[in-house]
Amino acid sequence: MIEIGETMGDQPTNKIVFCERSWKTPVSILAFLILVTFAWGAYLLDNYDEDDYFRGSDDMSVGQFLVRNVAMPDVQRLYYTVPPAVVGVGGGGVNAGPIASGAIVGANGYVITTLHSVANVPDITVQVATSAGIRRFPAQVVKTIPGHNLALLKMQTTEKFLHFRMANIQTVVPGQQVFAFGRNMAGAPLVRQGMVQSSDAPLAVGTTQITHLLRSDAVYSWEQTGGPLVNAQGDLVGINIAATGPTGKVEGFTVPAQVIVSHLQDVVRFKTGAAAGVAPPRTQTVAMGSSSWWSKARAVVGGPTAVPGVGMNVVQGTVTTGIPSGMPFIDTDHVGGAKIGGYSIADILGLGMLALAAGVTGGMMTMGGGVLQVAGMMVFFGYGMYLIRPVVFLTNVVVYGAAALRNDKAQLVQWDKVKPLIPWGVAGVVIGYFVGNAIGDSVVGVLLGLFALIMAGKAVLEILQPNAGEDTAEAIAAAEAGDEMDELMALAEGTARPKTSGIALPEGPIRSAVLGLPMGLFSGILGISGGVIEVPLQRYIGRISLQNAIANSSVLVFWASVAGSVVAFIHGGSTGLIHWEAPVTLALVMIPGAYVGGILGARLMRVLPVRVLKGIYAATMAAIAIKMLTSV
Repeated sequence: MIEIGETMGDQPTNKIVFCERSWKTPVSILAFLILVTFAWGAYLLDNYDEDDYFRGSDDMSVGQFLVRNVAMPDVQRLYYTVPPAVVGVGGGGVNAGPIASGAIVGANGYVITTLHSVANVPDITVQVATSAGIRRFPAQVVKTIPGHNLALLKMQTTEKFLHFRMANIQTVVPGQQVFAFGRNMAGAPLVRQGMVQSSDAPLAVGTTQITHLLRSDAVYSWEQTGGPLVNAQGDLVGINIAATGPTGKVEGFTVPAQVIVSHLQDVVRFKTGAAAGVAPPRTQTVAMGSSSWWSKARAVVGGPTAVPGVGMNVVQGTVTTGIPSGMPFIDTDHVGGAKIGGYSIADILGLGMLALAAGVTGGMMTMGGGVLQVAGMMVFFGYGMYLIRPVVFLTNVVVYGAAALRNDKAQLVQWDKVKPLIPWGVAGVVIGYFVGNAIGDSVVGVLLGLFALIMAGKAVLEILQPNAGEDTAEAIAAAEAGDEMDELMALAEGTARPKTSGIALPEGPIRSAVLGLPMGLFSGILGISGGVIEVPLQRYIGRISLQNAIANSSVLVFWASVAGSVVAFIHGGSTGLIHWEAPVTLALVMIPGAYVGGILGARLMRVLPVRVLKGIYAATMAAIAIKMLTSV
């Protein structure tokens, strides 16, 4: 028995090992991690529902978005992620459905679709799927590539969009797994999985032979026309074309990414994805809901065979039967080569030659250079007027600014007569710019063709005049020729005389408006310099010599072009229609050629006979008129 106060002697003391270790630190860390896990789970449940899935995806490509949201993108996620970058392209009617599909290829709202789908659509709209539903944006054609049935559109908005990056497919091997997307008439997405069947396939559409195409069994419906063909990484392999085959079924063709980049990189700064792998053909389960998209699409086109007579947007062409063997194809025509500012050397030389020809035409006859430049940019390079106008305005600022300085130094500018006209010229170009935008490129093309036709007819009539056979300026002056072309030759020899006939208008606002406003209107609507209008006005209403008329006109064109440049960039930038890089780069490419061409044209004017000059001018204007009027 142990009494109180006694010790336990040799009995061992109970020592617990756990109590001697530092347990507070690991327990605290564990508790913190548990709290963080629950907090992260709550955040995911609250923020990653379907409506907010694309939050923060502005200015991202589909491939970047996939990598951001899932460690290894799978096909299930691909079917859900791609459709927001797939748009419907249609007309401007209320509740009008898509007539084709399209693919967003630039965060600023650049869309690629097929040219035949929008060629005759006066008011183009792009229908974009958002978390708030389908939104419609007006769009304008920026550039067309008829040889590959492509059209680049720009949505009139400054918003940012989820977009595609271009697949790196310099070599294409049949058997690659691909997915063809589109939007049906109700605006719902549709998709089909397939594979690349062949590369470098041809397709004849009318008189046009489209080459360097891919063939894919993923395209089965007209509603995929203009839509994207993507790989498993979500990168754009190309733009789809649905065509009729020999059996009447839809055959799938695709304009590949390297062709798109080659033709459109002067306007769009494309993102490029990693090299696409090649996978053997295999069957894959599609995400829930995609089968219903297929059903809707097939119901619209009349069943799984997609009979072309039922579909609205199937290309009627000659499809080559059979599928070529699976050999790699290297597209040397569109891949590689030196690039300067997104332009190939061939494009730079082509634009430079066009500017040179326009400068020579304007230098020889003081008119027609702007008509040739605008028509050439539309026909040969496929640019739209929204991009052409700021380019022409910038070119005129430099070329006519230099001419105005030379004329002022030679004391040829009549400032007392010019200053009252400048405000009217500026007002005219501003009004003309918005009028030209409102009537659209098709109408502008017709007006430009008619204008060129009138100028060609005028030149031909002057060639048939009795005094047109005179080869010397002295003979022209002695015959007191009344037309400005003949007097221009007299001016070259220093024998031109002041104009004594014409319409006499008293000094005042009406006279200033008549002399200044038409030049600005024509410049703003057609994108031309306006000198072809202003010089005759100065001659026949201003009643001044041709030398002073040319000098005065150079000043008016300069200030009108300055105003046009400011309006085009402010309006285009504020509406998201243009970005300054493309028109500035184009202008820098064309200004040297236009400047040198003007000098060469002025020298040719002193060497060539009148009949030859008029013949060249008439032939040039007639060719422009025929091309513009037959292209409508």
